Amino acid sequence: MKTLTIKTLMLAALLLASLGLGSAQAAEAKILHLGNPPQSNGIQIGDILQRTVKIELAQPYQISKNAFPQKGASADGIELVDIQTDSAEHGKKTIYTITLSYQVFAYAGSPKVMQLPKQSFAVTGGPKALSLNIPAWGFWYSPLVANVGINDAKANLQPSQPPLLIDLSGHRIKLLVFAGLLVIGLVGLIYVNADRRWLPFMGGPFARAYRKIKRLPQNPAREKQALFYLHEAFNQTFGATLFARNVQQFISSHPAFSRLQADIQAFFEKSNKALFADEGGNAAAMNDLLALSKNLRNSERGI
Repeated sequence: MKTLTIKTLMLAALLLASLGLGSAQAAEAKILHLGNPPQSNGIQIGDILQRTVKIELAQPYQISKNAFPQKGASADGIELVDIQTDSAEHGKKTIYTITLSYQVFAYAGSPKVMQLPKQSFAVTGGPKALSLNIPAWGFWYSPLVANVGINDAKANLQPSQPPLLIDLSGHRIKLLVFAGLLVIGLVGLIYVNADRRWLPFMGGPFARAYRKIKRLPQNPAREKQALFYLHEAFNQTFGATLFARNVQQFISSHPAFSRLQADIQAFFEKSNKALFADEGGNAAAMNDLLALSKNLRNSERGI
């Protein structure tokens, strides 16, 4: 009876001592939070699962870099693809935040239970060595394709769905309209600005006069030569020699030039002065002749 009492007292003392050690470690190092992936079923190959753990250590305890698991470690089809650590001081305590990212590389033909590995963190720096353990976390692995025989796969093949066609009729009409407007615009620009005789309606008398006046060299006689070219164009268009007194008759027989009647009348007056009174010979007069020849060309074309 006495022996039994002594053994009972010794067991009680050991139990109290272990509880004291556990409470002492809890005060110096403890896990504040352990976050596991939100989903524990339907996990497939290639999926990434994250675990986050927060650890609180009393100073001077710390987790050395060598105590963290190594990136790339793998076991049973689970690989640690990334690990991120962060620490912050709060008074006399240090808070570690550790994020572990695992990727599933296992293959199975049917669902099975797998687990993220347990982890142990060695705590050093204090009077005694401590260790914090994170338990394993289980989940259901689902295969991408069920493990069926080739005969079953052939029997369940489905025909491919052809891609849907897009109706382009509306865009085709818009494209044709745009192309037509583009062609009309280009033709208009050519007929307004081009001087080539081989183009239709480009070889009129005033068009030829305008081309010749543009090419006149820089010399004192060029104004008289320009006047000669314009007189020649008037005569060819009128069908006879055109004088100042016949301008009204010219406009009546060629109404396309009616908007230029005042300019034509002024041309004959200036021409008489330049050819018979020897007035003119300046750059401004030459510019006026070039502008008049261009306007006559445009009227000739019906522009």
